[in-house]
Amino acid sequence: MKIAIIGAGPVGCYAGYLLAKAGHKVSIYENHAQIGLPIQCTGLLTSDFDQFNLPMDSFLVNTFSTAEIYSPHQKLALKQKEYLVCRNKFDNFFGDLAKKQGAKILVNHSFIRKEGKELIIKNSANNQEKRISSDLVIAADGPLSPTAKAHGLYHPKRENYFGIQALVEGKFDPAAFKTYFGVKVCPELFAWVVPESSTTARVGLGMRKNSRAYFDTFMKEHGFTVKEIQAGTIPVYHPAQKLHKDNCYLLGDAAGFVKATTLGGLVPGLKQAEILADCINNGKDYEKEIKPLAKRLKLHLLVRKILDKFSDNDWDTLVLYINQPKVHKVFEKYTRDDPIPLVTMALLKEPRFLRFVKYLL
Repeated sequence: MKIAIIGAGPVGCYAGYLLAKAGHKVSIYENHAQIGLPIQCTGLLTSDFDQFNLPMDSFLVNTFSTAEIYSPHQKLALKQKEYLVCRNKFDNFFGDLAKKQGAKILVNHSFIRKEGKELIIKNSANNQEKRISSDLVIAADGPLSPTAKAHGLYHPKRENYFGIQALVEGKFDPAAFKTYFGVKVCPELFAWVVPESSTTARVGLGMRKNSRAYFDTFMKEHGFTVKEIQAGTIPVYHPAQKLHKDNCYLLGDAAGFVKATTLGGLVPGLKQAEILADCINNGKDYEKEIKPLAKRLKLHLLVRKILDKFSDNDWDTLVLYINQPKVHKVFEKYTRDDPIPLVTMALLKEPRFLRFVKYLL
């Protein structure tokens, strides 16, 4: 089959690699001049990334053994293996995978509109439009996905966060990344300090609005000076978002497949790409096969709705509960990419977590 993928991010390119490997004729269209730029993501991955069995030498920046969590008056340290990647090299790694299997990647090519069964693609290098036809279209063009909108697949009630991040210099523990929670710090998410090394870190936060104001305050309070700044739009998972219509499929950020608790989308997006490719290659039902992954994201969304109503006292109480040895072990055993056993086991060890369910009423 002829397959057009709109968007050459890692998720789109991974799908392109898997589909080209299966013998399909794959073309990937990227609106930017280079894959991986501009950078709009921290690049922090849980150890669940290991499931893809991919070599990391070309894009790995740092490996963490500890996650430090700060509430307004409490601190928690969890032993967790996590990876920090260079997003430019990470994205290009997946682009190279796709190209080695025969997929074509065309940069400076933007999806403009849909006319009947044809897609109108504009080459910004020469300012010319061309018509393309394909058997399948995969929208992997980000949280605002023009492709999803043109195919009538963009849910009108979807929401987005606006993340802002800076590269800063200072003195850091390269084995640990830090997250800061609280109403004054970042009431809709959290702030992070993720070291690349002992002298450089990525510092940022995300909000549905006013992210710059909270970011500036956090930077000032910690005495950080901006060396390089990055920003991006991050989708909130919506359980009613359709993923397939006619010959178009949604993938990654375009599908909103992002963990609502942390806004991490790389691991679920890559897993989604595997599921979609398997469905296309073997004639399986995409909506059916995606359900286990969607179930995880629904639980993330449920937890996010609770956390959105937290006071500073709630954050302190949550950290105190997790800091108990019996609960602490649970949070060190499971990663945030699969919240079902994490939440289930945590509740069994500490039923008082149920006090926060009141925020769903």
